[in-house]
Amino acid sequence: MKNKKFTATSRMKKAGLAVAMAGIAYSVSAQAVLKIAHVVPEGDPRDVAARHVADYMSSSETCQMQANVYPNAQLGGTTDLIEGMQIGAIEAVVLPASFLVGFQPMMGLFDFPFFWPTDLSKLLEVHKSDAMEALLNTTERQGIYSKAVWHTGYKQWTANSELVEPSDYDGIRARVMPSDILITQQKALGMTPVNMPFPETYSALQSGAISAQENPISTSFVMGFYEVQDYLIMTNHGNLDQIFMVSKAWYDNLSNACQMELDTAIEEGRQIVVDETLALEERGLQAMIDQGTKVVELDDKQIQALRDTTLPPVRERFLEMTGTEGAAILEGIEGEIGL
Repeated sequence: MKNKKFTATSRMKKAGLAVAMAGIAYSVSAQAVLKIAHVVPEGDPRDVAARHVADYMSSSETCQMQANVYPNAQLGGTTDLIEGMQIGAIEAVVLPASFLVGFQPMMGLFDFPFFWPTDLSKLLEVHKSDAMEALLNTTERQGIYSKAVWHTGYKQWTANSELVEPSDYDGIRARVMPSDILITQQKALGMTPVNMPFPETYSALQSGAISAQENPISTSFVMGFYEVQDYLIMTNHGNLDQIFMVSKAWYDNLSNACQMELDTAIEEGRQIVVDETLALEERGLQAMIDQGTKVVELDDKQIQALRDTTLPPVRERFLEMTGTEGAAILEGIEGEIGL
C-alpha cells in the first residue's frame, strides 16, 4: 500500500468522528480480539516482544483474548496502521515514533540527533519517567494511547562511502521516515532525504536510488541492508524507539482487569525487546564484518562536529512545530536527561 503522510486537517476530523463511532461500537460488542500490527519481518526484536504480548493475553485466565501478531506490513503501511487504529479496525500497533510526527508533532522529540543518553540504563530510566509519560500522553487527542516505549537500538548510518565529517554527508541521497525532524537533520548535513515505504529500502539501496540509510544494527541486519552497503558508521546518533500504541476507543471499553493484564504484558515486552535487540546486535555486527562490511568508529571530536551541525537546527524546528507546549515537554525531558 502507498505510504501517505498523515497531515490533512479534513482527514483528522473524519478520523475523530470514526473514533467516536468506534467507541459506541465497542460498548455493545465483545472485546475478544487483539490484532497487533507492525511493518518489520518476523524475528525482529519488536516482533518477538509483540508475540509475547499476544501469547500473554491469549493465555490470560482473567482476560482471555484472541490475540495475534501481523508482521511485515500485512495489515498495511505505516499510515494505514495508524488510521486503522484510530477508527478501531486495528487494536494495537508497534511503530517508530517518527511515523507519529505527521499527526502529533510532539513525537518528533524522539528523533532528536545526539540528544538522548547513549548509556542504555539511563535511557531506559528516561523512558519510564513522568516527563516521558507527559510526552506519550499527547497522542490521546488523536484517539491513541501510547502505552510504552520499546527500545530497539541506537541508530548508525550505513552507506557506500565513509561518512565521518559533516561534509562527507553533502549530496548523499538517503531514505528518511516521514518526520520533519529527521528531514531537518538530513538537510542540515546537506543530504537529500527520500521518503519511501520501509520494505522498499533494500531495493532502493541495491539499485542506487539511494546510497545511505540510518537504523540500528539489529534492523540493518534483519533487513539485509549490509548486503548492499559497504560501510557501517558507528555514530550512535539517535535511538530507534518503538511506541506500543493501542486504540483509545478499544482500550477504554476493556474491563479494568483486562487493562491491567494488557499493561503488564506490554511492560514485560519492554524488557524482552531490549534483550532481543542486544543479542541480535551482537550477532548482526559479526555477520556484517564476516560479509566484508567496513566498520567505521568515530572519535569524540567527530561526534561533536556532527552534533553541532544537526542538533541546533532540529531543536529550532521542533519548537517552531510545537510552540509553548512543545517547549514545556522538551524542558521536562531535558531535565530527566540532565541537560
